[in-house]
Order: sequence, then structure tokens, then C-alpha cells
Amino acid sequence: MTAKAAGIRIASRWAMGCVVVAAAAASVAADEQLPKGVTLLKPDQMIWHKTPSGRELAYLHGHPNKPGPYLYLVKWPPNNKALAHTHPDERYGMVLSGTHYIGYGERFDEKKLHAHPAGSYFTEPANTAHFGMTKSEGAVLYFYGIGPSGNKALEKEGVEK
Repeated sequence: MTAKAAGIRIASRWAMGCVVVAAAAASVAADEQLPKGVTLLKPDQMIWHKTPSGRELAYLHGHPNKPGPYLYLVKWPPNNKALAHTHPDERYGMVLSGTHYIGYGERFDEKKLHAHPAGSYFTEPANTAHFGMTKSEGAVLYFYGIGPSGNKALEKEGVEK
């Protein structure tokens, strides 16, 4: 195993450990009165918004369309595909469950996809063309960025370039 692969494995384990610790802390805090400014949002309190693509979004902090930091979850259903697109801001993501496949380029190409299993951390640099999909298990992703953001489609379903 290369040093880089070992570092990525350690970072993934650390991040998943943080998620577990945060979840445990949140369950303890639920029984206590929370200080002013503290936000606690349990899974059953999250509001999911279904998109035309079939994916669902839950905004946890801020919103990508507004100035400032944002944090949200994306539920990708099984066998779902996002064609090539870009975002004007840098985004930081993590796969919380399932496996998500991401590729880079201005046109969807399944041969260019990289599997990102649960626990994988990835970045989406500003204005970098990318595309993605899920297979039979679907996936839940976590994204952080600083808005305003957006989504510029580079191709359309069923249209040859």
C-alpha cells in the first residue's frame, strides 16, 4: 500500500469516527437543554426535498444558492445518473452510505467513473467538469461549500454532441 493510500484510508476512518462520535454526542445532548445557538437536527426531523432527477436533498446549514457556508445531504436512489456539469464554487464531499461513482470530463463516460464507497472523502474543485452515478445500492452524500453556488449543465439527456 502506498503512503498516499494509507493516508487516505486513515483519513476515511477518522472521518467516519467523527460521524459516529457526533451522532453519539447528539443523542446525549437531546436529553439536555441546549445552549443558545446550538442546533440539533435528528434524522426524523430532516426535511427532504425531491428533485426532478429523483435525488433527495436535505439542507442542514445555509443553502447553496445563498452567500455563505452551506451543508447538505443528497440521497441518490439506485441506478441514478448525473450528466456532466460544473459548479462555480469548491465543494467538499463524503459518501456516508452506499457507493457513489464519480468521473471527470465534459461528457458522461462510464469508463471514467471512480468508485467511492462509504467513508470516502472527495473534492469538487470550482468549475471542474464532472458526472456521477449510483448502481444497485444507491448512496447518501454529504456536501459542504461556500455559496452562492450553482449547477451548469454541460450536456443533456438523449442529445448527442
